Amino acid sequence: MNTTDAKTLFEFNSWANARTLRSLDALPEEQLYVDLKNSFGSIHGTLVHLCGAEDIWMQRLNGADPGIFMKKDAYPNYGSVKTQWDEVDKGWKKYLAGLTDDMLPRLLTFHNLKGEHVSQAVWQALQHVVNHSSYHRGQITTMIRQSGGTPANTDLITYYRQQNKP
Repeated sequence: MNTTDAKTLFEFNSWANARTLRSLDALPEEQLYVDLKNSFGSIHGTLVHLCGAEDIWMQRLNGADPGIFMKKDAYPNYGSVKTQWDEVDKGWKKYLAGLTDDMLPRLLTFHNLKGEHVSQAVWQALQHVVNHSSYHRGQITTMIRQSGGTPANTDLITYYRQQNKP
């Protein structure tokens, strides 16, 4: 992995997140709070988790140890999550603008949410963030369908094809 690869993955991630949020905009807001028995209950709960995970990894990459994970109670409605997500997205753009190839193999050392001391290469953390987000966007896709909506296609190949259009 090099910085071009990392930046491309995060451009995809931002694109996919934005498409997911647009799909949610088409649902009645009350549908976002219905407990659909998913990992984080509702669409809203999953959004808070997803945004919180992207945020805490960015905090870690910027030196926070331990980082602070977003709490669902602090983001009680869809609008508050969207506002926070805009801030997280801006933070990633800033971090990635300063990313260099020599930073990628460096060890990122921090305490995880269980208090355990862990270390891993920066490039692994970056790949994890995008993979984790894809996983939870997939859950949101299912919940949108369960709620009567139409989810957006957020496949990586769709992103690549749209970027390569003449």
